[in-house]
Amino acid sequence: MRRWRGPLAVALAAGLVAIAVPDTAAANGSTRREIQGRVASVDAAAGVLVVTHEFRGRTTRVTLKTAPAIRVFSCAEEQRGLGHLKAGMEVSAFYEAVGADGIVNLIVIEPRP
Repeated sequence: MRRWRGPLAVALAAGLVAIAVPDTAAANGSTRREIQGRVASVDAAAGVLVVTHEFRGRTTRVTLKTAPAIRVFSCAEEQRGLGHLKAGMEVSAFYEAVGADGIVNLIVIEPRP
């Protein structure tokens, strides 16, 4: 049962994004993207989240800006805010690319194995 928790959480989050976020987002209306990786840093007061993703020995770093009331979900707990995130947590962030950065719509804290 535990092996289904991660994919189930991502599927649930994707469904929530599809329902909760309008077709053209306020950022720039481009295609929504997802990054699954580790929280490098978070500044809840400034509304900035930095996520790193490693693939084939290469690390990608994405800086995401958030709204003050960003929704952060966890499989084990109720909805949280950006202040709940800590460096080193595994997350999936759904966002829109804006220049070199992105505007995040939804964050899901991945379950620990």
